[in-house]
Amino acid sequence: MNAQANTYNPASTGAFAAPIFGADARGCLITVKTPGEALPPAFKLKVAEAKTQVIIRIGGGCKGFTKEAQDGMLPYFIAAGRELDGEGRVAKELSCALFSGGTLNRDTDGGIMDDMVTSVPGVLAMHYPVIALSTTPRTDDLFARREYAGLAVGDQPIDLRQHAACIVQESAAVNAGAWDLDVPDYFTFMESLVEQGWKAGLVFMNGGDITRDEIYGALKRGFHIVVVEGSLRETDAFIKAYRDGDWSLTCAEFKAKQLGKGRDAADVDAQVKKVHDACKEVLAGVDKSQVSIVPLNDADALRAVFIEKGYLV
Repeated sequence: MNAQANTYNPASTGAFAAPIFGADARGCLITVKTPGEALPPAFKLKVAEAKTQVIIRIGGGCKGFTKEAQDGMLPYFIAAGRELDGEGRVAKELSCALFSGGTLNRDTDGGIMDDMVTSVPGVLAMHYPVIALSTTPRTDDLFARREYAGLAVGDQPIDLRQHAACIVQESAAVNAGAWDLDVPDYFTFMESLVEQGWKAGLVFMNGGDITRDEIYGALKRGFHIVVVEGSLRETDAFIKAYRDGDWSLTCAEFKAKQLGKGRDAADVDAQVKKVHDACKEVLAGVDKSQVSIVPLNDADALRAVFIEKGYLV
């Protein structure tokens, strides 16, 4: 795939896999909060353990990926996390804080499948001295699974290979919230770190409506984003809109869903226009240095951006 490709280690999918750096012998720290409430101090202290003052959010999805793209996703991120010198020695590697939505898929035997973008921080923690974290909206009941060691939100397991996971819930009495419930809080947290001198960036691939809102929300707040071209859906839609001025893909999935439900076409078009107008307003104030576009599964390109922005040292 790339000259400095790193082999994905299947052992990282084991039930008792742990980070190679800063692992607590007790396991993954679990905290719970409500929207607008500050992230728990214990969670913040985990972030402070990062060797470098850099935090990267990994967002999006993998819907519609080809098998080649799916199989290459984790090796792509792993290879991008390290630069070797001319003699094959490590010159730079990730040593920051990484976080995502923190969910994963398991097979029928309970094994971790690692086929989701939200698995990336947990996997990278098996390869690099990073701090892996997540903020996960409570969209269903919480369960401690009996058939294997683990915590799940409904049928969606939490990645316990991480250092810490924060569940964001409406309240103890409400068992289901929206999938974007954690977004404002993680933005606020990243902003607070930037105020303390940290570097912050977000990597997006694929994704639907929530990912689109995250992309434009990040830009509106002045964050740097890396968007993976060829990853489909709203990430590719953003690239076409930002680079080419073509808005035909933005909200296309939303529009198709609404029309498929029999909604009035004029009403749907009005909703889409409202989203387009809001996105255009954000782009009008964006500095070009805020956006980096890299090809899907080109780890050399992603690594180059990480080095340029000071994420990889």
